[in-house]
Amino acid sequence: MHVVFFIGPLCAFLFACSPSEPAAHYVLDTEGALDPRMGTRLDSLFRSHEDRTGNEIALVTHATFHGRSAKDFAISFGDSTGVGKKVRDNGVTIAFSKARREVFIATGRGTAKVLHDSICQRIIDREMLPRFKQGDTNSGLWYGCIGLVEFLERPKNRIP
Repeated sequence: MHVVFFIGPLCAFLFACSPSEPAAHYVLDTEGALDPRMGTRLDSLFRSHEDRTGNEIALVTHATFHGRSAKDFAISFGDSTGVGKKVRDNGVTIAFSKARREVFIATGRGTAKVLHDSICQRIIDREMLPRFKQGDTNSGLWYGCIGLVEFLERPKNRIP
């Protein structure tokens, strides 16, 4: 068992508070920013990616980030819910707020060895932001997440 900072339904979000149990869901749309079908599609994308690589990707939307920056919220959420395998530290947390117009991709230490901050920013800038500016949150997140998955599934980017 590990301590969970977020209380309530977030505890059941990833590991039902136990890292040995499989993730229940990989998408937590507290802001209601996603079309429900897109939430299901993203969840399936992340689940398939974990099946192929062992990496865990989680997306959380929140209207306020509890007053924190997107970066601090993403890191805190990923740490407190245990995104990524403990030994490999191979998690990725995407924090998005439509209301605040912010997005951030946080990586675990193992993931950061291949998925550098500059690559995360490039995915945000090239895949997400242009679609967000057109008012299309769903496709911005979808193509950004596809970019993350494709990058992490390249053979040279395998996380040991």
